[in-house]
Amino acid sequence: MTPFFQDPPHPGNRFRTDPTLRLTLEHLLPRDAFDEASRLFDRFGARAAEELAPLADEAERHEPEHVAFDPWGRRIDRIDVHASWLKLVAIGQEEGLVALPYEAPYGAWSRVVQAGMVNLFDPVAAMATCPLVMTDGAARLLTDHDPELAARHVPKLVARSGGWTSGQWMTETTGGSDVGRSETTARDLGDGRYALNGLKWFTSATTSQMALVLARPEGAPGGSRGLSLFLVELRNPDGSWNGIRVRRLKDKLGTRALPTAELELVDTVAVPVGGIGRGVAKMGGLLNIARLWSSWSGPAGTGHLLALARDYARRREVFGSKLADRPIHLAWIARIAAEYEAMLALTFNTAAVMGAAEHGANDGLARLLAPLTKLACARQGVWATSELVESFGGAGYVEDTGIPRIMRNVHVNCIWEGTTSVLAHDVLRVLGATDLGPALLDDMDRRLAGLTHAPMDRVRGTIAAARHMLAPLVAEPDETQARRLAWGLARSYQALLLAEAAQWRLVEKGDRSGLAAAELFTREPLVAPQTADIAETALRDLALGNHGGADAEDAAA
Repeated sequence: MTPFFQDPPHPGNRFRTDPTLRLTLEHLLPRDAFDEASRLFDRFGARAAEELAPLADEAERHEPEHVAFDPWGRRIDRIDVHASWLKLVAIGQEEGLVALPYEAPYGAWSRVVQAGMVNLFDPVAAMATCPLVMTDGAARLLTDHDPELAARHVPKLVARSGGWTSGQWMTETTGGSDVGRSETTARDLGDGRYALNGLKWFTSATTSQMALVLARPEGAPGGSRGLSLFLVELRNPDGSWNGIRVRRLKDKLGTRALPTAELELVDTVAVPVGGIGRGVAKMGGLLNIARLWSSWSGPAGTGHLLALARDYARRREVFGSKLADRPIHLAWIARIAAEYEAMLALTFNTAAVMGAAEHGANDGLARLLAPLTKLACARQGVWATSELVESFGGAGYVEDTGIPRIMRNVHVNCIWEGTTSVLAHDVLRVLGATDLGPALLDDMDRRLAGLTHAPMDRVRGTIAAARHMLAPLVAEPDETQARRLAWGLARSYQALLLAEAAQWRLVEKGDRSGLAAAELFTREPLVAPQTADIAETALRDLALGNHGGADAEDAAA
């Protein structure tokens, strides 16, 4: 008997095989910028499939190792990472994933081109994106807050060859996003330098040359207002650690090729960034960049698996026909594709807004769109990649296909740079302290007015109804409605961007697939049902398992 084997999906140049990625960039970028950048995307898409993917496979098979002592008992705390992972980081630098916004060959649109490059890079780079995003954020922060340090370090951070990378160390055992409880201290050495002492509980990019660290100067008040920001060069001139002791590497669900460590700082020499004080405020620019990159990872992983799933559907035979010919499969994949189109529309638009702000545009919406975009696309990426794993059947659950790790790596973005609830709370703060809420609603009104073609009427009406529901929530932000408000703003804005793209595709391309995506996306609620009519005590009992109104421990007793 001749054995039968299913034909596996064949990865290819995703800039050519992913029409949503290509059309989203074409719709958003000016014609000359798109034509020029297309050559970059096409070349890099081929490189990602042919060179980067094998490197990522190798890096994932050789996880980082912590070597605490040398053979003679001396403490060395060496972190060994595989050469393939370092090569991926170097390729990211070489291709300008950090440099593009600072070289700005496409002007204010350089962030959008960067987003397209990261979309091709991230799924096949074994999370080498982590040190790159921290480096981008560090370059932005130093440029904004400390010209002297920027002149010394930014050229190294944005170099395409032999460049530095940077870490960002905030998290301590006292809390992640609650940085006000940080216990790391900074002692003035009297010569413009400080000695840092404390424990940093999660530190990514531990193989970098520098890191930005929050610490509390001696005598500073408690809480986040007392924190300052410091730049640490990790190594002394002789190559030894700069007062850094590695406790252990983290054993994580995903991002397994990425070294993440617990570090003790023992009189670690550092210099303040932009003087003492306002440490958390200075981190704002870096945080926006990091959230932007985190939002790119969800659609990047989704797009990668969706391209494989589409190819597989044309090859996989079930019950006498290809998956691509079965309506039940097509309807399911189309729903995932609609979510993917919405993710791309929002992430690339936010990149455009942030790029414009960096080039002098008076567009404060970046401060609101950064948390909204990360909140939505991180969670949507987890949903979509989970669904797509299923589309490969049992093969999707087998490690050596590389498919499961895409879902695991995407999941970290729901945690990095703020969980969903932290981001929703941040949105509340922005709405309460600025006029960006009304500005976003005004922008939605302007965009709605541009949806003039008759096929868009139903979608337009759905979005307009959601905008009407959101207006009172924006006017009076309330923590009990924070997640509903943030999700509602994000999904409604996504739907609007999706509708704009759909209208453009109808008019310019004669393509109705964008309209199908907008229709499918808006058939799901844009604003979640409100819970104000449910008693707060009942919600608390349900959330904490206090059934019968008693604490579980008391009930057990």
